[in-house]
Amino acid sequence: MGLDQYAYVKTPETGEEGESPKFVWRKHSKLQTFMEALYAERTGLAATDLNCGELALEIGDIDTLEHAINASALPHCEGGFFYGHQFQDEQASEYRTYDLEFCAWARAEIGAGSTVIYSCWW
Repeated sequence: MGLDQYAYVKTPETGEEGESPKFVWRKHSKLQTFMEALYAERTGLAATDLNCGELALEIGDIDTLEHAINASALPHCEGGFFYGHQFQDEQASEYRTYDLEFCAWARAEIGAGSTVIYSCWW
């Protein structure tokens, strides 16, 4: 058990999810904290409602995320039983290059008219 995170696209033609997630993270608690804050701000719902839900990302979200990654300023995770917050700094460091690849991919997909989705399950 634990935090599993995914990014995938929904195409403009069908609105259907792609064949499989393009990006997958495991217990990247700082990324989850970033996405939960964005979800709560955008929807007005509790951050925990993102569990098994979807968050459509916009170019501005990707820009903010990329800046936080480059500045080593992803938000600190205060907990979350399944999040792996005990080793969040190590995970953020290990995922740094992968996270930046995600940002480049997401920016290109959004630019091409697809909807980039972040989803998680714990």
